[in-house]
Amino acid sequence: MRSPSVSLVLVFVLVVSVGGVLFGCEGTPDTPNTGTANTPNATFQALAPLTVADVQTIIAQAVTQAVASNVRATIAVVDREGHVLGVFQMTNAPLTTLIGSSVSPLCAEGVAQPSICGLEGQRVPATLAAISKAGSGAFLSSNGNAFSTRTASDIIQEHRPVGVSFVMSGPLFGVQFSSLPCTDIKNNPPLPLGLAGDPGGMPLYKNGSLVGGIGVESDGVYSVVLNTFNTAVPVEELVAVAGSRGFEAPSGIRSDQILLDGVRLAYSNAEQPPVIPTLAFNALPGAVVPVGPPEGLAVTFFDGTLRGTVDPTASFASATAAGLAARIAVDQQGNTRFPFLSSPTPGGLTAQEVQTILTQGIQTTYSLRAAIREPQDSFVQVNIFVVDVDGSILGYLGTPDAPVFGFDVSAQKARAAAFFSGRNAGSDLRAARTTTTVPLGSFADRAQQDGIAFDGSIAFSNRGVGFIHRPFFPDGIDGTPAGPLSTNLPEWSPFNVGLQLAIVQDALFNILKGGPIQACNPPGIRGLQNGTQIFAGSVPLYKNGQLVGGVGVSGDGIDQDDNVAFGASQGFEAPEAMRSDQVVVRRGNAETRLPFVKLPRNPTDF
Repeated sequence: MRSPSVSLVLVFVLVVSVGGVLFGCEGTPDTPNTGTANTPNATFQALAPLTVADVQTIIAQAVTQAVASNVRATIAVVDREGHVLGVFQMTNAPLTTLIGSSVSPLCAEGVAQPSICGLEGQRVPATLAAISKAGSGAFLSSNGNAFSTRTASDIIQEHRPVGVSFVMSGPLFGVQFSSLPCTDIKNNPPLPLGLAGDPGGMPLYKNGSLVGGIGVESDGVYSVVLNTFNTAVPVEELVAVAGSRGFEAPSGIRSDQILLDGVRLAYSNAEQPPVIPTLAFNALPGAVVPVGPPEGLAVTFFDGTLRGTVDPTASFASATAAGLAARIAVDQQGNTRFPFLSSPTPGGLTAQEVQTILTQGIQTTYSLRAAIREPQDSFVQVNIFVVDVDGSILGYLGTPDAPVFGFDVSAQKARAAAFFSGRNAGSDLRAARTTTTVPLGSFADRAQQDGIAFDGSIAFSNRGVGFIHRPFFPDGIDGTPAGPLSTNLPEWSPFNVGLQLAIVQDALFNILKGGPIQACNPPGIRGLQNGTQIFAGSVPLYKNGQLVGGVGVSGDGIDQDDNVAFGASQGFEAPEAMRSDQVVVRRGNAETRLPFVKLPRNPTDF
C-alpha cells in the first residue's frame, strides 16, 4: 500500500501598527524555545545565517559523496525561508525526474492521463525536485524539531504507520500540495513542486539554529517511501546527509526522537558516512546552474548566482499579543503584510474582532504542550490566519518559532473552512472551468449522493472536510470505497489525491509547461486562492448565526492545531446544530459520523 514555520525576526526596535492596534516589536532574536506555558517570553537564540562559503562547502561535500557512490546528482541548498542559495548539477546527471508512486498501469509514464492520474507519470526538471526537497527539509523543521523528506513521507500517506493496514491516514495528509508556486501567501518563496516526500531532503543547522535545507535528486524518480520501516539507504539520502556534515540537526530534536501515536517518526536511514577528502569547489564535476526559463519554465527559481542567506530579517518581525511573544509577517520595508482588516461584507468581522480571534489563538498556544517539538515541555508554536467568507486575508499572527510550512497551510485551512461551509461551495465547484482534470462538480455530485450538500447547511472544519477526502471511507477502514472528494484506488497516490489536487492542477501544469503563473484556484472557484488543505486545524467563524469567515492554524501537531483554532473561535463558534459532527453519512448498512474537532488529551499537562 501507499498509503509540521520558523520566524526570522528583526534585530532592531520598532513599533508596528496592525489594523490600528499597536504591537511592540521587541527585536528578540529567534530560537529554540526552551520555555513552557509558565515562561512565555523565553529568551531566544540568535540566528546564524548561511554564508556563500557555507553553501560551497555543503555542495562540495555532497558532490564528493556522490562521486564516491558513483552517482550523478543535482544538489540544491536553500535558506530557512526557501530562498534558493545554490543549485549544482553534476556532469551527466539526469536532467529530469519522473513523478510517481502509483501501482496502477493506467498511470505509467507515456500513458498517464492527467484527468485520471493527476501528477503521476509526469516528467519534471530534476532541479525542481532538488529545490522542493531542500525546501521541505527547511520548511517542515524548526528550532524544536528536525524533519526530513523521509519524515514527510511518513505522515502524508493513506496509512500511518505507512504499510500498516486498518490505521488512519497520516496526520499531514495533503500537505504536499502547499507552498505552491501559484500561492498568493508569498511571505517566503514557494516550492516548485510543493512539499516533498522523496528521500534526499534534509534540514541544515548552524550553531544549533535552523538555517536551511539541502535537497538531492539523482535516481530519476520523485516518489514517496512506501515502507518507512525498511532499512535500505537511498543514495540520494546518503548524499544529502554527507552534504549536511557540520550542519546536521541537533540529535535531540531529530524526528526519530519523537513518538507519534506511540510510533517513532522516520528521519533518515543514512548516517554520516566516513570522512573522505572533500573535492575543491572549483574542481567539482559539473556546474552551478540557473533554474527557470532556460528549462522551459516561466518562473525563475534560481538565477545561477551562489549566495548566502538572503536576508535573515526579511519575512517576519517580532510582536506581542496579550503580553505574549508573537510574530507578524512583514515586507522588505518592515511593513506588515497582513494587517487586521474589517470584512467588506455587511455584518462581517471587524478589525477589532479579527484581533480578538488571533489573540485568543496566541493565548491558547501558550497553554498547550506541543506534540512534535523538543524539549517535551515546550508550548505549541503555530501560524494563525483569519479570512473572510471570500477567502480574503483579514489578519495573521504566529508564534516566534512556528514552522514555515504552516504559513501557507494555515491560510489554506482557514479558506477551506470558509469555502466548504459557504452556501456557494457546491455551485462554485460545478461552475469551475478546468482543462487537465476531471470536472470539479463531479466531486460535489458524489458528496451530494452521500447526503453532504455544500450549500451552507453544514459548518465544516478542516478535519470534517478532510475526512471525506480520504481513499477509504471511513478513514482507516481498508476495502471501503473512497470518500466523495478523493480519487479511488488503485489510481490514488500522494500525487493524485482528488479534489485538493484537481483545484490547483491546471495552475501547476501551466507553470511546469512554461506558462505564466496564475492563481491556484481555477475560474469559477472563489475563496481558495492558494488551493485548499485537507488535514485538521481550522474551524469556520460565525456571527449572529451567519458565516463570516474561517480561522486556520498550522504548527506543532494537528490535534493542537484544532485546539488553537477552537480556542481562537470563542465567541464566533459555529452553531452546534450545523457542525459537521452532527452529520451522519449512510452507505448501505453502514453509518459514519463526520468529525469537527479533536482536542488532545491533557493538553495543558507540561
